[in-house]
Amino acid sequence: MKRSRAILLSIAGIVALLILTLPYWGMGPAVFLDSERSVISRSWSPDGKRVAQVERVVVGGEPSIVILVRRSWEPDWYLTGCVAASHYQDQQARIEWASNTRLIIFQGGPQSYWDKSAPFHNNPCSDVTAIFQKTNS
Repeated sequence: MKRSRAILLSIAGIVALLILTLPYWGMGPAVFLDSERSVISRSWSPDGKRVAQVERVVVGGEPSIVILVRRSWEPDWYLTGCVAASHYQDQQARIEWASNTRLIIFQGGPQSYWDKSAPFHNNPCSDVTAIFQKTNS
């Protein structure tokens, strides 16, 4: 009897803790699941071991452009790989590999609006250098 009561109290405590902390952790997964993602273009590295892709990610109605790099054998999921660069607005971008570790990002706006973080991503690319090149269009 004491053991079943302790189990019920433990379960009730966990449920109460989850409900009380819902405002802190609940919106992250909810917003992620409600986001829209579309791959605009992709490019394979010269050695064929990596794929870089330009993605348009809309989170909460706000578009972002994210340049992701992943190994060629990894699935095309948003959270695989790393972030080479991102732009927290809608921006025209095109990518091209200069070498196996250097990625050229052709874009039309100022470079200062680009960052190495992206929505829901914690890992920027440590072994890929992003080089920005301004385009005329």
